[in-house]
Parts: sequence; structure tokens; C-alpha cells
Amino acid sequence: MARLSISLGMWALIGWMGSGAESVTAAGNQETLLGTAVAQRLRALCGACHCDGADEGGIAFDGLLERACAAGADSPGRQGGADHDAWLAIWKNLRAGVMPPADELQPSATERALVLGLIEREIFGLDPARPDPGRVVLRRLNRVEYANTIRDLVGLDINVVDNLPTDDTGFGFDTIADVLTLSPLVVEKYLETATAVAKQIVSKVQAPQRGGAYSADVRLVFLNQPVPLNDAARQQTRNIILKTFASRAFRRPVDPISLQSLIELSVAAEGIPGGTFEQGIGAGLTAVLAAPRFIFRVEADAEKVSRLLPSGQPVAAIDEHALAARLSYFLWSSMPDEELLTLANAGQLRADLAKQVDRMIDDERCDALAKNFVGQWLQTRDVESLPFDVRTILGVDDRQKGEKIFSEDVRHAMRLETEMLFLHLLRANLPATDLLVGQATFLNAALAKFYGIPGVEGKKMRLVKLDPESHRGGLLTHGSFLTVTSNPSRTSPVKRGLFILDNLLGTPARPAPADVPSLETAAAQVLKNATMRDLMTQHRHDALCASCHARMDPLGLALEPYNAVGQWREAADSAPLETGGRLITGESFANVRELSACIADQRRPDFYRCLSEKILTYALGRGVEYYDATVVDKIVADLLEADGLRTLVQSVVASDAFQLRRQGFANSSKTDQKELAP
Repeated sequence: MARLSISLGMWALIGWMGSGAESVTAAGNQETLLGTAVAQRLRALCGACHCDGADEGGIAFDGLLERACAAGADSPGRQGGADHDAWLAIWKNLRAGVMPPADELQPSATERALVLGLIEREIFGLDPARPDPGRVVLRRLNRVEYANTIRDLVGLDINVVDNLPTDDTGFGFDTIADVLTLSPLVVEKYLETATAVAKQIVSKVQAPQRGGAYSADVRLVFLNQPVPLNDAARQQTRNIILKTFASRAFRRPVDPISLQSLIELSVAAEGIPGGTFEQGIGAGLTAVLAAPRFIFRVEADAEKVSRLLPSGQPVAAIDEHALAARLSYFLWSSMPDEELLTLANAGQLRADLAKQVDRMIDDERCDALAKNFVGQWLQTRDVESLPFDVRTILGVDDRQKGEKIFSEDVRHAMRLETEMLFLHLLRANLPATDLLVGQATFLNAALAKFYGIPGVEGKKMRLVKLDPESHRGGLLTHGSFLTVTSNPSRTSPVKRGLFILDNLLGTPARPAPADVPSLETAAAQVLKNATMRDLMTQHRHDALCASCHARMDPLGLALEPYNAVGQWREAADSAPLETGGRLITGESFANVRELSACIADQRRPDFYRCLSEKILTYALGRGVEYYDATVVDKIVADLLEADGLRTLVQSVVASDAFQLRRQGFANSSKTDQKELAP
């Protein structure tokens, strides 16, 4: 698979297949894999390297083509195993423009789009008119979501994050359902936390006399109900409190079976010697906060079958309560508010969805999207905790002096700079490419001083317009980006280049072989005063290494004017800095500013696709797969047309992947009543 990812034999595939085949057309005169209209052109492009016995890069497509042909154009999606992986690698490299190599004859945009469509339709079995929304599994609330939900549910600012284990991550995010497992330790911690929260709520009741009022900070839970005076009133009040609380906690109306269980538990707790009404309610609250329906996001179908996929698998729309939860945990990392739940209860959320998305983006709770999505996509979460040898990096003889320069305040401001810029662009619906080439950023006095930018005062972060000649401007010059892609004592062009490929262009290189020597080992084999570029050249002397480093190194070397903690420098180790390079797709740049402009301009579709896939992964709780191609293409097309970051979020929420799901997972409301009751 690793070797397959470096070549694009699809061009050779169609040329080879077309040499003696009869032209076949589909609806709308679209070519099929057996068509001949593009065969000669494609054979001229790549056939010499990957067909008729040629296997440059270890890629020989003869057998792959034969098996694809045998499967038949009327049996899409049947190629599995190694063949499927091969086709996936071909498709990704073709779509990213990585192959054919930039110095070889290139297909036209029309030819490239045609072949991509052929792979998607005839190999993967995709139909743009019937996108596959993918599978959905139960998603456990991660610890940040759990804590935020407790905050918004009970109205108390209770620190529960520190009591819960750190969540695993998948595809770069801690919202991925498959890795949010429920170990015995996690179960124990959730139960401990639920008990502690309920106890704190009950402890804040300040009116033990019958008929008295509850304190303001627990009224949200007790619904401004007076302390009940008699058994009948007590029972009625208990029912109201538990029904309302459970419905809000479960993010949908609580069913009668679960409600009755909660009531019985509450009555039993009150009946214990010395028990009180409030303690009985507390027992019910504990059960709700530890219930599977609270800890997991349970989704039901709005309709049994909305349509069928080409494979025949049924697809259904999720119901409006599930849609409200998907929306709120995507944008707020927390539960739906009263307005979302009211619309969902009335069956009117879908009709009002675009308006609700705008409302939620403008709400301060959407800061969580920057903190949790950007914090993981661009790794700004790590800025404040990464270790650095500040004496070596800053050239000072005292560690405390170095840490005073690269202080906790500077690190915190670096994180905020990137996250606040994202939020600013989102709320103003400015182009996503302004993340790369914008001429304004968020600074405070500490960060501005660290960057060497005059005229910024105070601790508060504010939007600052940058001088056109400034060394700052865009994400690639943010301290957050430059520090998380460095080593503890020096810069790392490889890490920086790989980060750009992974997170901005969406064309990651293969993992490095296990026996690759370190840069320090390479340094021992070259001149004492060698530049970083000299060291990198020595490091990639092996041909297999060179193929990947050709993608990464030029990007990382463009950032060498910034040291490991993000400060500007004119030279490194007394050697001049060479910052020019070329993308693997052929575009040249002289420095970081031109590199940023290149990604934002010539490679804009790649950047938009990468960003779309990252935010879809975060929102859906699963990795983006080949069958998401039509959804991603639609989001990218929307961005290219409207070019606003808010447009991106609206397109994600409007997508089939966000609003629909494959059927076949036992998650119906009737099943839930028995299996997920507290």
C-alpha cells in the first residue's frame, strides 16, 4: 500500500484497457472504463512507466486492470482488499495532482475530472445523486463535552474534566466514536462524577422549611418549584422535576419506562431513614447523569427508509432531536439549548436549520469550535505544554531568562491568536484562505513584543492590522504553528513540511522507514558549517526517502527564518537561509509569504478539500472515507463559489453525511427504552 501511494497508474490503466475495447457510453454520453475516447491520450501520459510490463515505483497495473474489467461496469464497488486500497491510492493522488509528476506531460482538467468520475462511479460504486452518508455508531460524550453539558444542564460551573480520564483520539480528534470506548475505569469515573454533581446540587438547597424557596443557582434543576408541603404535592413535583431534567439531559423527551424507573429510585432514596425529598431528587439526578442515554448520543430515524444506495442499502434521515444534538456538539461541544429542543419537539428544526446555524455561530458558546476543532486540527492545544530548551533556541545562558522571554503568557497568546483568527473569519464569513494570507492577526502586548511588533498594549487580545513588510501574516507565521512543528532544541523542516501536507493540502507523505538515521547523524557526515538545507540533502540520500522528502522539505525550509519558538531570525548557525522551493505539483515559491499565497491561490481547491475533510471528521465523529467524495466535492464547490468560512459550516450541516445515516444499526427508540433505561 505504501508503494502504491506514490504512483498514479490510472492513466495507464485506461490506455491499456482501451487498446482493443469497444467504446461504451453511459447516461449523458459519459465514458466508462472500457471506453476508447481518451485511451490514446492517457496511454501517452503514463503507459510507458506503469503498463505492458513496466512497473516504475513498484506499480504494475496489468493485473489490476484485468480484475477491474472482470468485475464489470455493471457491478460497481465489488473490488475489495488490496485492489480497493490500490484504487483508493490512485484516486487520491490523481485528485491531489501529485501524479503524473510535475515535470511530465499533464492531463487536462477535463481529462483528470473524467477519470476521477470513472473511478468513483465504476470502481467505488458512487452515485452523486445518492450520496452514502456512512455509518453511525453510539458516540460517547468525551470529557470536554460531558463537562460542558453538565454546565449547561444544571447551571453550575463545576470542574468535572479533571476527574475524567483523557480521551483517546482518532484521525486527529477526540470526537471519534470508534475510539471513545467505555472501559471499567471510565464507567467508574462517570458514576463518581454524576454522584458528586448531584450531591453538590442538593447541598445548595438553602430552605429546609416546607414551602420555602430554593437558592438561585439550583432553580434551573428544581424548576423554581417550592418545597412540597404534602405527599401528593411532593409526588407531583418529583414527577415534573425528573421528567423535565431527564428530557433535557437525554436531549429528547424521556420515555415512560425510563421516567418510571427514575421516580421509583427517587422515592426509595427519600424513604431511607433520615432521607429527604431533596436527597430523593438527588438520587434521580445521579441516575440520569450516569445513564447511557446521557453519556451516549443516541440517534433515532425520522423515517424508516428515505432512499436506497446503489448497493441497495437503505438510508434514513436522523430525527430532529438527533439533528439538534449533532448540531450543538459540533458547534458548541455541548447539549442543545432550549430553542433547539423546542424546534426539534415541534418537528421544525430542519426547516429553520440555516438560521439556527447562524445563531449558534454568533453565540459565545461557539468559541468551543475554535478551542476544540482548531485546537486539534492545528494542534494549538499543545502550545502551552510543549517542552523547549529555551537556552539553546534563544541563545541565552540562563534558563529562567529564556522562560521569561518565551513565557506562559506568550504561549497562551499564541494559542489564542490562531483560535481567535479562525473565529473572526467564521463570524464575519471571510474567506478561509485569509487563515493563510490575511494581513491582520490577534495580538496582545506580550505576543507583539515577542514578535517584534510595536504599538500593541495591554493583556487583551485584539485584531491588529499588519504592516505589508511585516514578517507576520497568515497561519504559517503564527507562533502556534511554528512551535508545535519544532523539536525541543531546534526547528524541524520535516515536521513543518509534513504538517502542511497533512493539515493544509491533504496530501500526506508515507511514514518514514524504521531505520532512517536522525538529522544529527547526517550532520556528522557533512561539513561543520553546513546549512539546514545541506543537512536535509544528506539525510535523504536514499532514493526511497528522497521521494517523500521532495514533498516535505521545500515547504519546511521556507519556514527556516523562524526559530523553534517562532521568533524571526536572519540566519541560522551563522549560515544564510535559503527559503525558495517548489511544491510537488510544480508551483514555485521564494519564501513563506509566496508559499502561503501558492496554497491559497493555485492550490486553493486542495486547501478547501483538506479543511472540509478535517471539519467533517470532527463533526461526524468518524474518518472521511472514499464514499464521502460526493459530499466533500459539494462542500468544496460551495466554498469556491461563496468563499466564506461560515459557508463551510453551513454546507457541512446541510450535507447528507450530517443529516442522514445508513440503516442497519440497532438504535431505534423502542429498543432504547429497554436497553438504555437508567
